[in-house]
Amino acid sequence: MDRILSFDSGTTNTKVFIYYLNGTLINSASRRIGITFPYPLFAEQNCDDWVGALTRAIMKIEQKKNISGISGSFQGGTFVLLDQHLSPLRPAITWLDNRARDIAKNFVAKFGKKFFYNKTGYVPGGWSCIALLRWLKENEPDVFNKTARISFVADYINYFLTGNFVLDHTNAAITTLYNIKRRCWDDELIELAGINKQMLPEIVDATSVIGKLKKSFAGGSGLKEGIVVLAGGHDQYCASLGAGAAGKGKILVSCGTAWVLLVTTCEIVFDRLMQFAPGPHVVPGVYGLMAALSNGGVVYAWGKNILPKHEVHFNKPSGVIVVPDFNTANGAICNLSLSTKPREILQAIIESLCYQVRENLERIEKFLPHGEKIDQLVMIGGASRNIHVANFLATITKKQIFLPEIKEAAGFGAMNLFNLYHKCKINLSGVTIDGKKNLYHDYDEMYRRYIALRKTLLNG
Repeated sequence: MDRILSFDSGTTNTKVFIYYLNGTLINSASRRIGITFPYPLFAEQNCDDWVGALTRAIMKIEQKKNISGISGSFQGGTFVLLDQHLSPLRPAITWLDNRARDIAKNFVAKFGKKFFYNKTGYVPGGWSCIALLRWLKENEPDVFNKTARISFVADYINYFLTGNFVLDHTNAAITTLYNIKRRCWDDELIELAGINKQMLPEIVDATSVIGKLKKSFAGGSGLKEGIVVLAGGHDQYCASLGAGAAGKGKILVSCGTAWVLLVTTCEIVFDRLMQFAPGPHVVPGVYGLMAALSNGGVVYAWGKNILPKHEVHFNKPSGVIVVPDFNTANGAICNLSLSTKPREILQAIIESLCYQVRENLERIEKFLPHGEKIDQLVMIGGASRNIHVANFLATITKKQIFLPEIKEAAGFGAMNLFNLYHKCKINLSGVTIDGKKNLYHDYDEMYRRYIALRKTLLNG
């Protein structure tokens, strides 16, 4: 049976997997990637680490014989400037970087939010490639003027694999230089960034064959030259495919460092409040709507860190209300009393994240096309391994939860691109969880109180 090597090139970790084409995992390995923070708001990486971590992880993995295809999932929005010899001119700037926030504000003030959102699905922020490129042009002109190519994680790795600078539509869409309606680089946005189109990679479908594995990479990694390579896709969209959430009536709830919601739609759908980002999906012919929760897994991890020895029990609402907007100093823990137990505070943190999911679900169902409704939440990531969190989410949202058996959805989704390419389908196994109806009323009341309190705090 054919074996596929897939990988997930994430922000801090590169994971490599070998699967049979039917989805059976054979082996896996991983390597860490570093991030540096040289100044406030800066977040940079060495682009050589993207390829180096992948090479080392492949070298570590066993059973590399009979590999017939390679495909990856990639962190989006991180990029590096290359000179005419394709050497990096400076460290890569990651999507965590926020140095260009003033430039982004100026863009929005001059052109308006809708100008950008209707083109790209995003309102520019300090992390946006369009603003960061302009920042480099204004603040590092000597470096910027030597730039011959702008390379993102996906096309940079694909170049080392095949010799071709190519990425897919999902990775192009998060650059804020891509027009999601026309499905191509946008001339106006490119001009605002201060670059030219020739600097950017070619855009293809995630399932497109972009070449065959080069001898130079094969020799350094222990693989065989000539293996077919697909373009691959953005990590969240690959995770949507891998977890079985890329279907009607389903939404991915990815519980990582950020809690990300991603729903699949049959057409491009724009959010009136411009909070959900529309974009192409790795699945041909469909689209996605993506949004991140405020703080998400960061607050969950904070709670477990300060209350490490306390287990949460799923019996009734905690009675405590947490507003998790800690990053903007609008966070709060309310309804505390002398009888409040530490585990109830930890439970309230989990409840607050579930309230955010419910709030977003209620909003998104109002503008889904053709009156579509979300019936099932597909939950992946660290928090999904805690069955209590899944129970809270099912009860608070009144939606069924599906916990897929696979643990690395992005890497599994990258492998599954080959099944899309061959027009095959894998049936996923997992566990479904329904909410406790006897707690619906109590949680409805707590949810209303949470919404009112958060609104008051955010409005000052």
